[in-house]
Amino acid sequence: MFQFGGVNILNEKIREKITSENLFKIFNRFIIPYLSHNERDFMLGLQKYCLEVVEPKIDPTRDVYYLFPILGEAGYMQRLYPYQDFKPFGMRYELILAMCLSIIDPELDLARVVSGVLAMNPLYSHGKSDREHKALDDLMAGRKIGCICITERERGSDAVNMQTQAIECEDGSGDVYFEGEKVFTTNGPVADYFITYGVTDEKNPRGTMYQVLLERGFKGLETKRLGILSVPRVHIGQTLFKHIRVPKNNIIGFAGEGYTNLFKGLVAERTTIIGSSLGISWLSAITGLIYADLRKQFNKRLLEFQAVSFPIAKMLVDVMAATDLGFQAATEFEKIARYPEKIDMVKYNAGFSSGTKYLASNLAHRISYEMQQLVGGVGYTDNLRIDKALEVSKIQEIIGGSRNIQILLVTQTIKSILKLIE
Repeated sequence: MFQFGGVNILNEKIREKITSENLFKIFNRFIIPYLSHNERDFMLGLQKYCLEVVEPKIDPTRDVYYLFPILGEAGYMQRLYPYQDFKPFGMRYELILAMCLSIIDPELDLARVVSGVLAMNPLYSHGKSDREHKALDDLMAGRKIGCICITERERGSDAVNMQTQAIECEDGSGDVYFEGEKVFTTNGPVADYFITYGVTDEKNPRGTMYQVLLERGFKGLETKRLGILSVPRVHIGQTLFKHIRVPKNNIIGFAGEGYTNLFKGLVAERTTIIGSSLGISWLSAITGLIYADLRKQFNKRLLEFQAVSFPIAKMLVDVMAATDLGFQAATEFEKIARYPEKIDMVKYNAGFSSGTKYLASNLAHRISYEMQQLVGGVGYTDNLRIDKALEVSKIQEIIGGSRNIQILLVTQTIKSILKLIE
């Protein structure tokens, strides 16, 4: 288990037991009943790679991005879509990937999801040009870093009514200019590729929104890092567009298509975040469970005290239920992908994924916080991963839409269901 460099005050016997290998052993006992035979084999192979290849290379004093090629060479930058000969794939496998990587290193998985899924998904689903296909291959291989630029300084929850301008060139080239600013761009300060949105008419964003692929090196593209204390190894920043000329081959969605593409991608985004959040919950819950089983006070193991054992049992029940719901959300995503014409199903799935994302990300924060209280002061140090899990859970709860936005979307789905009896 990696540390940031602080003094080690953990009991030696406890430290020897709280390893990633043991975390996976306990995790597997809980998770395998949810899995098919193929999913089980995929998970065990992934865990072996994490333990033997990824974890030994983790340096907590470095940013996470040097690990991307290591994930990419084994097809672990994403498993939502097919890439080369890496099989199997699908949202359920992506969920397993996110959970296992979050147990090993939650900051790494946060950055991976943004580059390997959020930035990749529009290119896979809507990319047509050779330039877009090249970017897609770079992201899937982990050779390059991707990000997605939606949030603006004055447009957070109100993302549709964005102020970033897409100005159509009048020379007949089909190119567009981009002017504006995005903020809270995860991976942005170090990204090579930027999936970006802008509108030609602020009064008609739905009908005029463009979705484009910007590249590091484009004249007028500038990035700066924000001070996000929770995830020091992940760069989150401000992205500036100063009259950037975007070639036609880098336009993923033309006027109006950008809006449709944006919202089609949100369910994939939220469902993947569910997996990351579940991994954080399992990381904190199992770490605390092992610690409480070995730590003694008053000549008794902590687990012998109901004040400790009961809360841990409740946490495990909660994360088991949330995991079941998460896999159901993944199954529904795959079902919708096969029947995109079923509009009612698509809308319901959007609400379902939002509700599950709300539950899973909130649970990750709650379990990590409560487990700190149960294990005591050492839970706030780098001797355990609980504090890191807590900090990353804060980010997981806000990305993809804050928890109140998720509840708003669930409410809208409920209202649409009530129309059935009008």
